[in-house]
Amino acid sequence: MENLCDALIDEILSRLPLKSAVMCKSISKRFNTLISAPQFVNKLTLRKSSILHCSYDSPTKYNFNVALYPDEETGFSVKQLPHPMNRILAYCNGLLLLRRSKQSVLVLNPVTKRSQVIEHQQFPGEALGLAVEPIASSLQQYKVVYTYEYRKDVYRFRIFSSDTMSSKTSMTELSCIGSKFYDSALPVYSHGSLHWLRNCGDIVAFDVEKEVARIIKLPTDFPLPFTYAKSRFGELKGLVTLISTSGEEILVWILNDNKKDEWVDKTRITNVIDWEWPIRIPIFYDGEILVLHQRQRGDEGELRMYDIVADKWRKFGIRILSISWSRLNISDLTIYKVPRHLKF
Repeated sequence: MENLCDALIDEILSRLPLKSAVMCKSISKRFNTLISAPQFVNKLTLRKSSILHCSYDSPTKYNFNVALYPDEETGFSVKQLPHPMNRILAYCNGLLLLRRSKQSVLVLNPVTKRSQVIEHQQFPGEALGLAVEPIASSLQQYKVVYTYEYRKDVYRFRIFSSDTMSSKTSMTELSCIGSKFYDSALPVYSHGSLHWLRNCGDIVAFDVEKEVARIIKLPTDFPLPFTYAKSRFGELKGLVTLISTSGEEILVWILNDNKKDEWVDKTRITNVIDWEWPIRIPIFYDGEILVLHQRQRGDEGELRMYDIVADKWRKFGIRILSISWSRLNISDLTIYKVPRHLKF
């Protein structure tokens, strides 16, 4: 082992069960340093994580725990969330925000199944966001933010805090051209701000702590209109991310500078298989792995994973429509990475 380079030892250790990897810290100072490094922890978490794949409108009926690195090519298990929710509203750092009724929403940890009901009267045209800051204790602090058009071309924000278990209306008002929020793009929490994508082709950003709001324009070369079948609005390592699969290439942009609203062309994938498929939904991306749901119109479709470093595609081996697909629409799918160590 002494002759092996750090990179190879790191790769070997990352394939061990979590408990075994921690025990290896006592082997030597070198092993302790490697295992204690933040990048190793992130890598181990990713390998021991899975994708929570749930119906957009019926999360209690269709939930799949799909391993990012399954032991068997076709292996996956069916899970169910414990509450009769009817819509997923947001996701942040392992927690889900779901619509419970017209009078309430619910914050849920799908791993521990612990939850918190928040009373909230639903308003037409509103958008909700979830901001979670992980802390060392067994609980997590979070805030739920509601934004709505208070009057023509003026938006307001209302904030619920888990610290006080109460809501307040922010004094902040955002003046801009009125537009509906894009229903199929869940809000993104990045650098202390919540981001909502709008139909008009821009983003409403709200700093949760400073209570400052602004408008962010999309990249000038991003293909509009934003469509769920060939686009994704998400987050990568704390940065707002946009993905387009509408052409012969798959393109990824990240908001590299929040202050200057600077978008950077992060990834360009030219090794695209079956690029002529009319529906190629990007449903997961972490900078190393891209997962697509590909299907022809009327076809069952399939999940494919692309390893960016290795430049290789792999089929998940899941026949999507074989699981009561007649009850779902293609726009009803959402995927989240759920680290198994999360607490709530």
